[in-house]
Amino acid sequence: MANIYGANHTTAYPSEASSTALAGMVESSESGGRVRVLYDRYTASGGATNNDDVIYMGKLPANATFLYGVLQHDSSGSPQFQVKVGTTEVRAAATATASTAVIFGKAQACLKTTAATDITITLSSAAVASGKYVNCMIFYTVD
Repeated sequence: MANIYGANHTTAYPSEASSTALAGMVESSESGGRVRVLYDRYTASGGATNNDDVIYMGKLPANATFLYGVLQHDSSGSPQFQVKVGTTEVRAAATATASTAVIFGKAQACLKTTAATDITITLSSAAVASGKYVNCMIFYTVD
């Protein structure tokens, strides 16, 4: 059985990977960085939020690395929520059960931003009634 090493491990510990290269620096967002969270809550007021409405939930800073997200709502019916980081879909439009947190974005983990990037949620298939909410948390690193 052979020992094999990831790219960051080889950069940081080249002698363990039988490399003659000098030890290098690994991006702090990939090793030893701090996880941060962007959290926002939208509460519908003065009428329902309708199909194809886009809810802006915040911005990831430049040079952030997206890790994953959590979505939760208390709306009745079966609204579908699509979540995007900029133009990249990190959650396809899908129903989310009321009051149940849904983790999304595993396939897009390590998506990097180059500028401040909007986090948006697009609603479809049902309205979010007045007084009902949508919560979104985005976990990311920048350092």
